Amino acid sequence: MTNVPLDLGHTFLAVIQALEETGTAHAFIGALPVLAWGRVRATTDIDLVIAIRDDWDQLLAALARRGIVQGRQIGPADRNDGLPDIAVMFSSGERPVRVDVFIAKTDFERVVIETARAAPVLGATVRLARPEASIIYKLLAQRRRDLDDVDGIFAARAAAREKLDWRFLEAWADAWGIADRLAPYKTRYGTKY
Repeated sequence: MTNVPLDLGHTFLAVIQALEETGTAHAFIGALPVLAWGRVRATTDIDLVIAIRDDWDQLLAALARRGIVQGRQIGPADRNDGLPDIAVMFSSGERPVRVDVFIAKTDFERVVIETARAAPVLGATVRLARPEASIIYKLLAQRRRDLDDVDGIFAARAAAREKLDWRFLEAWADAWGIADRLAPYKTRYGTKY
């Protein structure tokens, strides 16, 4: 393992390199898609969802070679599952960057990876959760900053005159039981954009 201090940009590039080296199917989620689909906002961590089974150890090794190691894990919820639900990782250095790696275990997470869109963010073109998936993730979390991000995505997509896929939004909001959280945005933004 290297002791090279990494900042957010370098950590982001290191994660991309590890994903490419191992051929891991993925989509960045959290704040990074908001930078592409919404508005500029500060972030201090990296979130991504990955589709992996047998190659988990190879990905961990590829990340470790770049100074990113697992600090702890959340789950697995299913005792028969050998993979964590979320691996909380940190870069090396005095000010470690947190990297949350969600293992795709739900249909929604698999769809997020399958429907990810390539877009530039932090100087690299990467696979990002599409705007609609980012909205669902943010409505699930429902923290103040997440709701600000939802507003930002809707406003930016409307300004770009990009029509959002309301069937996707409504289907996943229903599936997660959060249709009431989506409803005010439909009233405000309608299905025009």
